[in-house]
Order: sequence, then structure tokens, then C-alpha cells
Amino acid sequence: MSKCLSWTSVLPWMVIVLMVVAAGCTARMESNSDTVFHIDSISAPHPDGVFRIPLMTNPPDLDPILVSDTTSDGVASKIFNTLLDYDPDLNLEPCLAVSMPEISSDGTQYNFTIREGVKFSHGRTVTAQDFKYSLQRLASVRSKRSNLIEPILGAKAAIEAARSSSEDAPEIKGIDVIGDLQLRITLTKPHAPFIYHLAMVNTAVVPREKVEEYGHAFSRKPIGTGCFILEEWKEGTSLHLKANPGYFEGAPKLAGIYYRVIPEPLAQQEEYKAGNFEVLAVTQGVYPKWSRSNRANEVLSWPSLVVQYYGFNLEKEGSPYAGNSDSARKLREAINLSVDRKFLGEVLLEGRFFPANGILPPGILGHNADRPAYPLDLERARTLLAEAGYPEGQGLPSVDLWFNTQGDNAKIAQSVQEDLRKVGIPIGLKMLDWGAFLESTDAGEPSFFRLGWVADYPDPENFLAFLFHSKNKGPNGNVAFYDNPEVDALIDRSYTITDMDERIRLLQQAESKILDDYPWLFLLFGRETILIKPYVRNFTPTGMCDDVQGNHVRWHLVQIDNVGAQ
Repeated sequence: MSKCLSWTSVLPWMVIVLMVVAAGCTARMESNSDTVFHIDSISAPHPDGVFRIPLMTNPPDLDPILVSDTTSDGVASKIFNTLLDYDPDLNLEPCLAVSMPEISSDGTQYNFTIREGVKFSHGRTVTAQDFKYSLQRLASVRSKRSNLIEPILGAKAAIEAARSSSEDAPEIKGIDVIGDLQLRITLTKPHAPFIYHLAMVNTAVVPREKVEEYGHAFSRKPIGTGCFILEEWKEGTSLHLKANPGYFEGAPKLAGIYYRVIPEPLAQQEEYKAGNFEVLAVTQGVYPKWSRSNRANEVLSWPSLVVQYYGFNLEKEGSPYAGNSDSARKLREAINLSVDRKFLGEVLLEGRFFPANGILPPGILGHNADRPAYPLDLERARTLLAEAGYPEGQGLPSVDLWFNTQGDNAKIAQSVQEDLRKVGIPIGLKMLDWGAFLESTDAGEPSFFRLGWVADYPDPENFLAFLFHSKNKGPNGNVAFYDNPEVDALIDRSYTITDMDERIRLLQQAESKILDDYPWLFLLFGRETILIKPYVRNFTPTGMCDDVQGNHVRWHLVQIDNVGAQ
């Protein structure tokens, strides 16, 4: 993300993306004559002005260079700021920059002026030097998102040097401080998506003195410029953020944000009904009942730039699904033809999701609406099994499907397991908490695993390059360890092309080649749906907003009042 992220002369095609996303706008449902359920749910706000959010699991890391999942991103983005951010329509806009950057005619130089007077929460004023340091940190051996700075002149050499020596990376040539508030970033060559990287929490500004004081503990004691400050973290239990009164856009309307870790969805729902949370992620059984109840106005839904998938580790030794052999590819194709995605989306997930027809979801430029979704074809799946050397699954080793404990993941995994059993494909199930699960997939431990990807930014490259380019194997996103030189070449060519039609054509070619290799079990696209109390104001999600976390919501404007309280 993550895990799921005038300049218009450089990127005029963004307008099209925004029109597509806006076509399915955010909406609250209204109660009507078809209401059949009465739900007792407290809709009176707490007097303390604190916004309460349930989490399924503890955020693994809050140091920006380590954030690679949506849980951590959702918390960290309230503590830190970046040079750029998004408005509710996914237009890039200045954040800690005074304005959008001046970009050289050849597309390789970005000149920023930093806002004057912005302070870190411990009191020191932010300078351009802080941004240089913060971007430089992404080259360190500990960084999980070093790929974000690779386009910068000298960054690749710095990253490689840090990895080979396990020490701090040497200074990156392409990051220059021109004055106290002037920053210049020079790229090796034009890189169309680079500007989006500067709106990702991984590139947020941090104070060097606090990073050096806390060391690795900075991930548990984060200091930023955001609208909230981490006040208390009880590991595995709760996090409390308090309002930052010195926030550069004005003090937040909320007194704070309180996260409670409750792994069980039903327990979360009871707490929401009791008035102990302002929001609730919608899991199985919640949506149909609440949407047809006296509380239907608490259902909030919006289009989501997300894909859900089960990945194969293509470099896992001993896995029958790994590698580029004809047998392994046929096994992966057989699995794709054995799963009833329509049942998953329409029945198990109650219409909130629909079968994926590829990698790029609706709302992203390059999405192919004409490509049919993967069919349920058990006869063809059995034929492929036999051609792969495993007639009716005879002799096929069982592998475990690894997944994390959140939401509906267990129910989906059980359904997929049953679908595969019908054609003779044996799989076991292994469930882990979020942090342990991410560590295992980054390290390449599972042969078969569940993940999703929420767009870091609204560009097809964010899906195709991060998830499939060989340079991004492991923590950077390509946890399928997919490696196809033809795909790499198409993606690399797309970076330097300014003609958007040609760029999209190349990326669509890359997607088609990836689909032919079946590195994933391609599952679902969909919408995000949550419950939110009627007294909450100015909670405006975007297509990159991951359920209750509210990524890219303008949290300093969110407020709680008594309007609508019952």
C-alpha cells in the first residue's frame, strides 16, 4: 500500500481517473419502506470528543520507512505529513510544500518550497534539510520501501551500498537543499509516477534528532508534523492519539483518536452498537441487516481501488506451483478455474465484492472492462491437472494457504479450500496475526497466501510495478517473487513515456503477460463499506481509503457533534 498509496501539464490524464472514480461517489444509505430489521444502537456521542476506531490487530510499524501495510499506514498518516497529498477527488495537492513543484521541461527536476513555520510535535521547525534526511533514510538497509526513491539520481547506488555494508547509505546525489525552505530532487531520467511517491507516508518528514535518540524504537515513539500525536501505545491492546494543537492547518476538531484492538468482528459490532466506536468495518452478516434497518443511514459505501488475491510464491523450493515450468503454470491456471468467485462476492460477501477480471480494478486507468472475469470451469481444471501430471489430483502435494485473522478472510479461505477439494487439489489453512503474517510473506515463507492491494496512488504502475516487477521482490510488494524480463521491460519503458495512451498500452501489455503466467489466484474487486455514527461530520473517504482507517481523509476537519443523535 499496503499493502493499498502546474503539474497538470505533466499529467493531464489524471482528470480522466477522477471522472471515473467520481462516477461511483460516496453515499450513505437511507431507510425506506422495505426496512425489516430494528437494531438497538446508541447514536449519542461521547462528551470527550474522541473518535474511537476498532482494529483487528496491532499496527506492525509506525516508522514511515517501515510502513508497508494498511493498518500501519492508517495510523501513521495521522501522525506524519508529506510534501504532497490528495484532495477528496484524488487530485494531488500541496501538503507541506507551498505549491505543486516546478518541474523541468525534461521531467527530471522537481523544485519544492517548504511551508514556513511548520513544526514537529516536539516543537522544532521543519526545514528542507529534514526532507533531505527523511528521503535519504529510505535507502537504508531497514527500509521496506526503498523502491520509492530509486528514480532519484544516485539512489540505486546508495541503496546497493547500504545493503552490501549493512550501514547507513551514502548521500544521494539527487536530493539537494537549496535554501532553508528550498528542496530540489533530480531524477536519473523522467519517471512519470514519481510525483505520487511524494504523497505516500513512507516519504513523510521526520526529525533526525528523534530518530537518532530513539533508534529502532522510533517505530514505537513516532514524532511527526501531523494533526495527531501518539500519546500512549499499549501493545496489542490500544493506541491513543491526541490532537496536535500546533498543527499547521489548524488544531483538529477532534480531541483525539482512540484505537482498540479487538480481533473478533462480532465483538467489535457489539461495541459499536453500545456506542463505544464511531465506525465499524462491515463483515459477513452486517451489511444486509443494517442496510435494511432503522439504522440504514449509518451504512457508508464508496468505490475502492483495491484487488484481493491469493498469491503463489514462485520461488518456493518444493512447491508444485513454483517456477516457470508448463506443469506449474497449468496447476496455477487450474486453481483459477476451480474457484467460484461469484459465490464469494455475491453470497459470502453479500454483494460487496465482484469477480476480478485481472489486476487493475475499475477506476484505474488501463482497467480492461471488456475482459471477462475468470470462469468457473471444473472440467477444464481437471484436464489441466491431468496435463500437469496429477490426474484427479493424485500425487499432488498439499500446501497450506496462509492468511491473516482480519475480517472475512477465514470464511473466504474455507470456501476456496472446499472449491479446490472438488477437483482434487488439496490445501491446508494456516492463520496468523497481521504482523507475523506480513513478516512471513515478506520473507517468502508461504507457498500460497492471501493478500490485497489498496492503491498507494491512482496509477496502473502502482499495481503492476510494485506487485510484479522483479526489482520489487519481497517487502517492496512483489511477494509472489514473480520474475518476467518481458514484463520488466514493458514497465520500465512506460516510465519515460509522456504520451498517456502509449503508456497505458504498454502497461496493458504487461498486465496481459502477467495474467498468462497465473502468479495469483485472481479473486475480487469491490467497494468499501463501513458503519459510521450519524453524528460524525466531514469523514470523506477516497478510493484509496481502507475501511475504518480513513486513509487520506482530512482528519483535522472530522468532528463529532450532536446533530442526528438519538
